[in-house]
Amino acid sequence: MTFGRQKRLLLGWLALAAPLPLPFNDVVEWPVVAAYLIGVLFFLRRARQDPPRWLPTWGMNVLGLAYLPILLADLFVFDRGHLTHPVLHLCLFSLLVKLFAVTRERDKWQAAMGIFFLFLAAMGTSVHPAIALFLVAFLVLALALLVRFAFLHVLAGFGRDDPALARLPIGGFLAFAAAAVVFLAVPLFALLPRVRSPYIVGRGLGTGATIEAAGFSDAVTLDSIGRIRGSREVAIRLQDEGTGVGEAAELRFKAATYDLYEGGSWRRAPLVGELPRSPGASFWLGAASQPRPPVVRWMKVYLQPLHSRSLPLPVQAAVVEPRLASLQVDEGGAVNLSFAPLEVIEYRVGVTRQPVLSGVAPASGGGSVVPTLDQTGVSPRMAELAGRAMGSGPPAVRAGRLETFLMQNYTYTQDFRDRSTANPIDDFLFRYKSGHCEYFASAMVLLLRSQGIPARLVTGFLGGEYNPFEGYTIVRNSNAHAWVEAYLSAPAASTALTAGTAGTANTAGGAWRIFDPTPPAGRPAEAGSGAWSLAHQAYDFVLFRWDRYVLTYGLYDQLRIVSDLRDLWDRMWRAFDHQTPAARHASTPAAPVAETVSSASAPRASRRETAIVLALLFAALALVG
Repeated sequence: MTFGRQKRLLLGWLALAAPLPLPFNDVVEWPVVAAYLIGVLFFLRRARQDPPRWLPTWGMNVLGLAYLPILLADLFVFDRGHLTHPVLHLCLFSLLVKLFAVTRERDKWQAAMGIFFLFLAAMGTSVHPAIALFLVAFLVLALALLVRFAFLHVLAGFGRDDPALARLPIGGFLAFAAAAVVFLAVPLFALLPRVRSPYIVGRGLGTGATIEAAGFSDAVTLDSIGRIRGSREVAIRLQDEGTGVGEAAELRFKAATYDLYEGGSWRRAPLVGELPRSPGASFWLGAASQPRPPVVRWMKVYLQPLHSRSLPLPVQAAVVEPRLASLQVDEGGAVNLSFAPLEVIEYRVGVTRQPVLSGVAPASGGGSVVPTLDQTGVSPRMAELAGRAMGSGPPAVRAGRLETFLMQNYTYTQDFRDRSTANPIDDFLFRYKSGHCEYFASAMVLLLRSQGIPARLVTGFLGGEYNPFEGYTIVRNSNAHAWVEAYLSAPAASTALTAGTAGTANTAGGAWRIFDPTPPAGRPAEAGSGAWSLAHQAYDFVLFRWDRYVLTYGLYDQLRIVSDLRDLWDRMWRAFDHQTPAARHASTPAAPVAETVSSASAPRASRRETAIVLALLFAALALVG
């Protein structure tokens, strides 16, 4: 085996591994990567045969000119000016051509540089924790390549091209070197300036699945929540800070509200302004004219990117403390961000014992139609059904009857094969009598409106599961849910006869209340027990730690590390300071100035000697490192 053959084989195996994460991140298409890998395998087969002739320089130029039309089409036709895909396609093509043209000593280094840039592209577009394993594997391969190259270069310098001399036992060295690199990379990662997003932004998230958040967008259809419910991806992590009294009756996160129904879809309630902000970066929910209810619990929330501007909050939330300058609120009381976050958002929430439903009170004036009383989609037989099911009495009692009627007379299903979409709510009520939560909630909203009770659709999350590995409550996409908020007059809102949950009154005339007509069998259920559930929770724990301490590790975390190091230094300093606290803080104003300076010189000299010893100690540790 000649040295040239060994170098080509090393380059081939490294080139084979470099682009593997790219198709998993949807950055480069699988057919393109597959064609590249086939080309590299053919190169490895040819390298094993060690032929005397390889691709000449003029052949590389001809292939480059032949690829130029493909590059132009890639730039201006397929990707329309976006550089990510054309540049990566060009990188794959150039590296493959260069491998077949490695004839001189400098060619192998040029090929190694191309492999390195391809590796950077794969790492810069990956956010899944499995990329750490790929990084370590590629590190070992790269170290093996560099060590072998150096060893072969030394042998070639002595004019020796004997295959027997090229055998080098480097397994132990590679293991030690890889461990040392990882050991040094951790503090460098913690201290170097942050890049908060991937180097190259592709179409995917690198996790193998894109989070679907159609249930919280500006318009939703009657199957949006159903699509979200099919995913087990984590949407929210909730940590109880243990500052309150008792537990919340129900974990229900409100994300978005919808007022206008049209043709089987709902339109989101418009924004009304920004939440009032108090000193200390706290935003208070609820009507400004009402007294602020006491906070009984504090929670820390970690919100995963939902591709939406919604900020899900517990319905009992009275105050929210995000690291943001402003928050917006819509007419239904749902809180919104000014942007759709691409990384984890962390915020604190203070909750009360009762729901805080801060939607705008319905009012009509100047002949305008109240959105929460709009009867678009209400048929005459729907109004007749609502009147028969609700009966007579106060609005709260009637709304409670309708909620019970829907739960008892309709069944939950996600099977909608061969169903008509012309009038889905009408078909749900009178033909199929089955559906999922959006059908139940939408039907109750329209039936309430037919009887003159303002109502709206609300989407969010219901329930969660406790993860013993994290100590957090996990809310998944499968916890997505839809329910109803109805506005009831003051006398009805004060009664205890309703099945709904009372909320904060907006005016002296009434309050919004929560109703959930979906049968219990169709509501999000807690995760089961067993080995599979435990394994899933352990995987969630790894994902959360990866998100928190790798992907979203940033400037504030670095400042916290510096603060901790400063506190550690202060504690070490005090450990070497032999003065008592009384002597340090004692003041002797009657003493002469010269005597005071003389008495303080000894401790100051002692502190100087201690500082010198510590500096020498740290210098020695740095030298060893």
